[in-house]
Order: sequence, then structure tokens, then C-alpha cells
Amino acid sequence: MKLWRYLGTEEVTNLSKRAKVLVITATTFLILLFTLMPQAAAAGSITLTPSAQTPGGTVTVTGTGFGASKLIGIGIGSEITVTGEAHTPTGTGTGPWMTRTNYYPIKPGSFSFHSNVVDGAETDFTDKGDGTMSTTSTYDAGSYLTYVTGAFGRSSTMDLSSSTVIFTAAYKYYQYNATPPGNQNSTATGTFSFQITVPPGLANGDYTVTAMDTSGNTATATLTVNNVIPEDLPLFGVLLLSSVAVIVSLMVLRKRPKNVT
Repeated sequence: MKLWRYLGTEEVTNLSKRAKVLVITATTFLILLFTLMPQAAAAGSITLTPSAQTPGGTVTVTGTGFGASKLIGIGIGSEITVTGEAHTPTGTGTGPWMTRTNYYPIKPGSFSFHSNVVDGAETDFTDKGDGTMSTTSTYDAGSYLTYVTGAFGRSSTMDLSSSTVIFTAAYKYYQYNATPPGNQNSTATGTFSFQITVPPGLANGDYTVTAMDTSGNTATATLTVNNVIPEDLPLFGVLLLSSVAVIVSLMVLRKRPKNVT
């Protein structure tokens, strides 16, 4: 026997209304929950023109999907891990007390540093991958990190002017820093187009080009480095080079002096 056979018309109607209310309430809750959830930043994308180049040559890097008006950094090659890199920061009073890593740009999300106020408090700061850092320090008054330039540091609720402060950093960077000079930023719509120089003396092979902004948005593309003329040179180019070679050979033969007997 089904449930409604034991219920009157009014009870069935009330049950139906309650079911509708529950469905509407649940749907509204899910929509609100999705709206309030932190949304991960969309990854950027880059293209290389040309995608194959000789050492010392230039390549245009075009990017989309980055943060608005953000400083852009570009690295070439594999990631290299650094640990135990000690620095003595500079600053006055409560800060900021700042220094710079030995190598950069830094891979977003890979950075951390240990702050040691000698004869005082020690604490750790960890990169959250978005240009900010987390810490459990009770004296924290702000921390700072710029992936592109390697600048980092902290402020404190205490005056550190009379203290010896040591920062010990760990991070990942890229083999070659190809960031264009002049601290170039993305546009208001998160796009950019910069020229970079392929490091002279780079061995033939494929290399990863990584672009990032100060908010941790990143993108990669593959650059082929080749010291010789590419095999896929257009037919017109091959014919042109062959014709030039023939003309030069004929000119040389014509200029040879005749043998005197």
C-alpha cells in the first residue's frame, strides 16, 4: 500500500508543499555555497614567436590570462632547488625588513624562509603560491614576496633595529632569467607581449619557457634552440640559398687569372 492511501487530501497537499520548500532551500544553499567558495585563479597561457631560435636570438613571448597590471617574470630551463640560503635583511624599526634571493624569478608556491631574530623569536614563513605568505608568528605585522625579482621580507610588531636578524630561504628558480629589463607589467586586461633573448651559448635542445606574475599566475611553452638552419626551412629559402651559392661560384671562376705559357 502506498503512503498517500493513508493520508487525506489536505495532508498530501501539505506534504507536497513541504517537499517543494525543501528542494528550493537546498538549491539556494548550494548556489550560495558555490558563490562563497574561493575560486582558483585561472592559469595563463603564452605563445612563442618563433618557437625555434638560435642562441643569442630574440623571441616574442605573448601572454594572456594573467593578473591586471602585474609585474611579469620569465624563466628558461628546468627548475633548480635552493636550500639554506642565508641573508641579512635591511630595515629600520618594525620594518619592513627586506632582502633578495640570489636567483630569480622564483617558482610560485616553492618559497619559504626562516626568520631568526638572534636572542629573540624564531619563526617560519611559507609561500601560499599567490604572492602572499602564511606564518604562525605572534609578532607578524606583514610579509612580502615578489616572484619576479626575488625580493622578500617581513614586518614585526616589535622594533628590530637593535637586533641581529637572519633570514634563511628555500625556493626553486629557473636555469636562466630571461625577464625583460625595465620591470614590464601586463596590461589592464592581463595580456603582454615582450621580447626576450635566448641565452648565448645555450646547447641545442628543447627548453621550457615559464612566465609568471606577482600573483602566482603561470604559463609555459616549449622553445627549441638550434645553432644551425632548421631542416624545415621553406623551399623558397632553400632555392634562394642554392642560387646565391651558384652565382658566387661563377664569379670566383671568372676572376681566376689565365695561365701564361
